[in-house]
Amino acid sequence: MKYVVYCDESRHNGPENHRYMAIGGLWVPEDQKQAISRTFRDLCRSLRLNSEVKWNKTSQSRLPEYKRLIDFFFDSPGLSYRVIVVDQSKVDLARFHGGDQELGFYKFYYQMLKSWITGGNEYLILLDRKQNKAHNRYSDLRRILRRRAALAGAALLDLTVIDSAQTPLLQICDLLTGAVAASCCLDAHSAKLALAEHISVRARLQNLQVRHSSPSFSKFNIFRINLG
Repeated sequence: MKYVVYCDESRHNGPENHRYMAIGGLWVPEDQKQAISRTFRDLCRSLRLNSEVKWNKTSQSRLPEYKRLIDFFFDSPGLSYRVIVVDQSKVDLARFHGGDQELGFYKFYYQMLKSWITGGNEYLILLDRKQNKAHNRYSDLRRILRRRAALAGAALLDLTVIDSAQTPLLQICDLLTGAVAASCCLDAHSAKLALAEHISVRARLQNLQVRHSSPSFSKFNIFRINLG
């Protein structure tokens, strides 16, 4: 099967100077991408969401509409989502990443993607555009993932960057990834907490702070990296 994978990241400050980063990917079968995108756009129009959908725009006034968008994800059999969560206060940049924070970031990107690149499939990976200090970050990630795909008996067709404002399915990824990143840090009475709780209910999880024990392909998978 051929998959298009939309990827995004989100960061939130937590208690005791902890800063949480989540990197998420939305897997979409390529032959369903146009139909799913069209249906999602139609839903946004019907809900009068005429600007870019983003986690940071979650508010009490938009909460019912944003819950409908989350329902769209869970009610669409073709869509699957995986996210890894990193407590950045525990990342040893000097020891593992040569003091290069950006390099560490893309290593975690690789960790999110690699377990769901499986034999017999082809992948087009689309990353939300990010300003990098080093010009070769995307080409290096593409090369390493191509090697991983070959070892798994799969194929990486390409890895490229896109603009989330023009890509509705990446906006779903932004909502889910923002909710997971912020799950440890949300005010008890906030609209964002209400949306995160709605996601956890639909995912049949106690909350979004859980860690799935298996990286196997599934509808909704959270992996929290244990850095000690």
